[in-house]
Amino acid sequence: MDLRTQPGFLGTGASTLADLTLIVYIALLIPAMLIGFTYARRKKFDSHHKPIMTAITLFNWFLIGFLMFASYRQNVLPELGQNLSQPSYLLPTLHLVIGGLAQIVATYLVIRMWFESQLPAWFKVNNIKRYMRFTLAGWLIAALLGIGIYITWYAAGSTSDPAAPVTADSTPEVVPEEAPETLPEATPEVTVEPAG
Repeated sequence: MDLRTQPGFLGTGASTLADLTLIVYIALLIPAMLIGFTYARRKKFDSHHKPIMTAITLFNWFLIGFLMFASYRQNVLPELGQNLSQPSYLLPTLHLVIGGLAQIVATYLVIRMWFESQLPAWFKVNNIKRYMRFTLAGWLIAALLGIGIYITWYAAGSTSDPAAPVTADSTPEVVPEEAPETLPEATPEVTVEPAG
């Protein structure tokens, strides 16, 4: 069973995988990001913050590789040049740029947290809080953009994303109009004579 092609369960026309991704982000990842931030503020780095941030980073890479990269490459990139001003192309592109930068910085931070003592001094940034805050903000903005993409592609009246390949199931059946059996009767001409 391919979750990318199975109809979703939220009634929007999305696939099961798109519905699951939306639910996972709203119910698990966004709260986990905020919980991880809370533990960092309380200085519980090794016991709580580090494992939470590592799990989010790894899970994000899984989603990027399994779902987002393929979806962007197939559904957005081929028509991006002439359609960038349309929300169905602009939102995924902003999601890619902002989320990608946050994910790269998050990966750096996870490597730094786990291998702090083995890394050379030149590899370590001085103000790590700035990078942690950038990562959290980038992740949250990317998550909101992802929700916007879901709404634009699936919930805003369309049954699938606008750039998805056209299949027999996704196109409405065209039924030609029936020709009238008889021509309408000609109407008699009416002439109006001027008075007087």
